[in-house]
Amino acid sequence: MKKFFVGSGLGIMILLSGCSPEAESDTATDEVSEALAETEAENEQLNEEIGNLEEENQELRDQAEEAAGGEGDDEEITGLQNENEELQEMNSELQEENEALASEVEDLETENDELNGKIASLEEDISSLHAEEDEAEADLGTGDIGDTEEAASGDDVPAEWQAALDSAYTYAEIMHMSKAGIYDQLVSEYGENFPAEAAQYAVDTMEWDWNANALESAKSYREIMSMSNAAIYDQLISEYGEQFTAEEAQYAVDNLD
Repeated sequence: MKKFFVGSGLGIMILLSGCSPEAESDTATDEVSEALAETEAENEQLNEEIGNLEEENQELRDQAEEAAGGEGDDEEITGLQNENEELQEMNSELQEENEALASEVEDLETENDELNGKIASLEEDISSLHAEEDEAEADLGTGDIGDTEEAASGDDVPAEWQAALDSAYTYAEIMHMSKAGIYDQLVSEYGENFPAEAAQYAVDTMEWDWNANALESAKSYREIMSMSNAAIYDQLISEYGEQFTAEEAQYAVDNLD
């Protein structure tokens, strides 16, 4: 705070002019000192008023800064509002993505249900095939075969060979097996367990349309397994599959609907 000394020049001049050259110096000095004291008192009062004004000015400045701080808060609030709007927009986008994913999941569940239905249908078809196999085995056990008695003639054919021939016709008619497949089934210890000679007699003696059997097997693979022509062909000629000849397998795939 700056201090100012304010003196009354006119008062000093009057005091000095009122003194004669003969006045004593002590009296003049006392009067001047008194005037100076009064002036210093006035100056002190003015300095005090100036200090008060500076304090008021500082208060006004503080209030201005607080007001400016309020504006800063407004800017921060505006920034937060903008950020909130951006977050809401992002949330909307995520909700849209979630709805799209939910729709995809629903489509996949529908497709899965359809596939389960197909699987159930295939299982029913397989069960039907197993039932036919059981029926064929039952027929083989009782010897109840239709026209197989005409397959061989003569009293010199062993009964076991005739039985093998009857079984071979059953496998060909009901199971649509190949010639090689029937032979394996006849001699297998897990199948008919006929002697090799009886099985060979059966497959050599029987008369059958092997192309037709290959075609029926191919249709079964197509309807039940939905296999391609190439896959069906491989299955028909495979030694672990149907064991048809290449010509028979080719006839089958060429005549599939």
